[in-house]
Amino acid sequence: MSPEAAVRLARLILLAVLAGVYVWLAGGRLWLDTGRPITRRIRWLAAALLVAAALSYPNFGLLHPQRGVPPAPAHIHYWDSFHYFMGAKYLPELGYTRLYEATLVAGRDLGAFDYVTQLRDLRTYGLGDASGVDAGAVRARFSPERWDAFKRDLLYFGPQINEWRGLFQDHGYNDPPPRALLLHLLLRGVPASLTTVTLITSMDYVLMLAALAFAAWGFGLAPAMLAFATLWLSPLARFDFIGGSVLRWDWLAALVIAVAVFARGWPAAAGLLLGYAAIARIFPAIFLAPMALAWVAGRRDRSREPGAGRCLAAALAMLLVAGAGVLGVGDDVGHVGEYRAKIQLHGEGAFVNAVGLGALIAGYSAPWTMGADGRAFVSHAALIASRPPGWLLGLVTVLYVAVAWPLIRRARPPESLLYVAPLLYIALSPTGYYYGFLVLLMLLPWRDGAADPLRLLGMGLLAAMMAASYALEAGSSDMLTFFSAVSLQLGLYFTLWLGLEHARIFRTRGRRLASDVTAHDTVAPETRVPRL
Repeated sequence: MSPEAAVRLARLILLAVLAGVYVWLAGGRLWLDTGRPITRRIRWLAAALLVAAALSYPNFGLLHPQRGVPPAPAHIHYWDSFHYFMGAKYLPELGYTRLYEATLVAGRDLGAFDYVTQLRDLRTYGLGDASGVDAGAVRARFSPERWDAFKRDLLYFGPQINEWRGLFQDHGYNDPPPRALLLHLLLRGVPASLTTVTLITSMDYVLMLAALAFAAWGFGLAPAMLAFATLWLSPLARFDFIGGSVLRWDWLAALVIAVAVFARGWPAAAGLLLGYAAIARIFPAIFLAPMALAWVAGRRDRSREPGAGRCLAAALAMLLVAGAGVLGVGDDVGHVGEYRAKIQLHGEGAFVNAVGLGALIAGYSAPWTMGADGRAFVSHAALIASRPPGWLLGLVTVLYVAVAWPLIRRARPPESLLYVAPLLYIALSPTGYYYGFLVLLMLLPWRDGAADPLRLLGMGLLAAMMAASYALEAGSSDMLTFFSAVSLQLGLYFTLWLGLEHARIFRTRGRRLASDVTAHDTVAPETRVPRL
């Protein structure tokens, strides 16, 4: 068994144990409002699972075994870090479209990259001839000092990456302008070296530990440990994809801390954090929708829901400040126009690591082609052509909202954020590693150290689904096959999860109806008619 296969097996076993813990907590109490109480033994088991999951996250020390020259275990994900470090540090000079051109010119100034014949044109996403790059125009965008700094930084990254041909055909640096400007301020004067890049890429771990602490404060220690064990064992949000890169988990840390502080009665702080998550990755803005619905419902029913209103106001303030900051620095620095055009182009593409309903339909309907080496593959053009029409995804989104509306209406923030997860799956098909937000499904149902047994059963199903994903990966190394299968699994899971959520409502209604019938049939002794 290879080391990678051993890591997969270990994660599969740990997830199976996690699923068993959740199912045991649900017990045979599905008719009741709470599952089994969390005992000291469960707390110790949760702690052990958390430690094991934390050790498994960096592949039990294998780290990124395929990185470096020669390939050797590395904590730093150099491919991803190159994009986020260089793209942000030199944002004013590069914008969102000139990273590869500048890298090619600087590399050739240093006597490298003579073998690179093609690179992706980030204005069109097509592949262009390397000989067509205007070296003079590239250098003209830099001051002499900044151009020398760019080449020195490239000297550090150069030997760490052994896949430069592939890197030049990636899709560039895509942080939203507010987040890119913040990262630019952090990195502008920082030279690339083993020490600096190690420190910067370690910031994510500090943020996630802080998120774990806040989750324990907001929802209880054992629930937080079980939830983060699930996150660190996830087949989608794992170290292989973006672990050891530059601030790739800040949005998720902000999201987790936001729901925790909201649960503890700090809605304004939650709003600021949700606003930051939105400017960091855009799609988390949809998590504000349940807050808006709660605020509107509160005004319509003339009931007080100050938490939702304060959260929305704080989030809006964060977004306005970020927008003002981007406009204030001007398009020559913020490159808003370039970003808008590039992200529109990005959204028109199709990627094998996307997970969602659209990715599911495209992955299973695209025709496979046999290559010259005898291996089957799906071309990028075929994947794009197989994407479902927008109206179909819109229709399914409307159907989901209609089915989930009774649940959304009854849930109060932050619990109502649960129902955003299937919406993201249906409407957006995000990249797989963004499914770290599934940790919310493991946290939000907890209140005062207890959770509904039907929801505990749903948590167990999610852990079991993740374990099954590792089993599927063992059977096929093709990434499109893997992510398409995960999309199918998640679709089935969300369907079952939605059924369990409605079962909770039916159970509550049934208990209330039974209580009303009992009260109606009970006659007070003093009103009974005496027997003649």
